Amino acid sequence: MLHVYAILFSTAHLIASVHAFHQPATTPSWQQQQQSTGLRQQTSTTRPHLRSSSSSSSQLRLAKRRVTPTKKSRKKKKQQSLESLLELELDLHDRGYRYVIGSDDSGGAGCIAGSVVVASCCLLKPHSSFLPITATSSKNKAGSSSSSLSSFLPISATSSKNKAGSSSSSLSSSSEESLVSPSDMEALAKVNDCKELTPTQRQEIYDIIHSHPEIFAITVAHRSPKEIDDINLTRATQEAFAESIETLVERNELPFEEVYAIVDGKVSPKLYASRRVQYDSPEDMAAAELEQQEQQTSSKVFSVRPYVNGDAHVYTVALASVVARVARDAMMQELDKEYPMYGFSDHAGYGRRDHIETLHRLGSLEGVHRMSFKQVKGH
Repeated sequence: MLHVYAILFSTAHLIASVHAFHQPATTPSWQQQQQSTGLRQQTSTTRPHLRSSSSSSSQLRLAKRRVTPTKKSRKKKKQQSLESLLELELDLHDRGYRYVIGSDDSGGAGCIAGSVVVASCCLLKPHSSFLPITATSSKNKAGSSSSSLSSFLPISATSSKNKAGSSSSSLSSSSEESLVSPSDMEALAKVNDCKELTPTQRQEIYDIIHSHPEIFAITVAHRSPKEIDDINLTRATQEAFAESIETLVERNELPFEEVYAIVDGKVSPKLYASRRVQYDSPEDMAAAELEQQEQQTSSKVFSVRPYVNGDAHVYTVALASVVARVARDAMMQELDKEYPMYGFSDHAGYGRRDHIETLHRLGSLEGVHRMSFKQVKGH
């Protein structure tokens, strides 16, 4: 009998063991949870530098996100004063450069139709002959006298007394020597980047410049859409820059040593590149060495430099920007008369949305649109 009870007890114990093995893990007791929490707290206190490093790096990333803007701010450029526009030219005058040429283009990047137009402008008379300023003569390093600005006067300036006690009229006396009327003088004093001026202001300044050739020497050059397609926009623009500057210097017979040209942009044009002799072999170059030296001596290139946003910082470049803009607008007005459905007088050939939609509806115009441009291809 005892033997039977022993067998039953061992069988029940075996069944209980198998049942416990197949049961899921039970949740830890309250004491076990407290022990586990204390262990985690102890671990975190033994390695505080890791936690602080992680938090500081995340804070740094957040700070960078706050400081660094996602988009560039498009604030309107501050309009420069007349004094700042003339500063570079006056400095060049003091260095012996009597004729400062400013050049700018219109219809370059952003346009998909029409020519690119380049204008150059040079002042043949002192600033005081057409601007509300007074000029005093000073001597430069070479010992030659040059004019510099002593003061910038308001349009309604009156006579004043100098240190010696003698009265000297500011604008009233300068207006007698001025070559332009007071109204024209006021308009020329407001010259700035053409984009900062209204169409009416641009046209007024353009008319004043053309009516006074004794003060303003100007030339205009352009490259057609076909020429732009053949040699690309950058090269076509640089060739127009060179042509405009060279023509102005030669037409007015300006001495090279007294000429300094400033071009709006990042690149200066290669002047007189068409006159440079190209040789196929070293033998030909050696044979024509003497002739080449004579050509280089006779066609010495004057100083020229690029100036980013020069139309907003240099007076003659600002004048050139106005001339180029008005000249190109006139060309687009003529195209608008010939093709009224395209709205050239409105968008001026730029790749605006309405212009692109017109291309989708009507197609491109051979000789008017720049066929090599991405927005025009396929239309």
